Amino acid sequence: MLKKILLPVAFAAIALAGCSSEEPGGSTAGAVPSSAAPSSAAAPSSAAPSSAAPSVSTSVGKDGCPVDAATLKKAYEASKKVSEAVILGKGFAEISCYQGWATALTQPDQMDVAVVVFKYDTGKKSWTALAGGTDNPCRNLVPPTVQSKLKHCNQ
Repeated sequence: MLKKILLPVAFAAIALAGCSSEEPGGSTAGAVPSSAAPSSAAAPSSAAPSSAAPSVSTSVGKDGCPVDAATLKKAYEASKKVSEAVILGKGFAEISCYQGWATALTQPDQMDVAVVVFKYDTGKKSWTALAGGTDNPCRNLVPPTVQSKLKHCNQ
């Protein structure tokens, strides 16, 4: 019974991880805010797992930021070039978003972690995975002024 309660709560906490923003400029930290984490394993079953949702902003700006892992996963899967070149593993972590650009780390098993670069299309209101790899995929792709604001763009 305890597994049935904790699994939805854990899933909700993971889903909300990409939605929080603690840095000005709209970049996402990828960490679950303490208000979204379950406070006790003995939480009553009548409590809805989404009870912490009102404290987390889920509105997306005109530039697509903040963006969550599920949205980026869809963009990754839609890009044959990127999805064949980079192994996703357990999903995306450490998502960073700024002015319509995003980076995220992959979580593969027993392989090097890669950075995937995404671009938001304001007309289509959707994200596209542009490139991925371990050797600064931001180079020659992301504008230098944006690279300095994204976590995983090494200049």
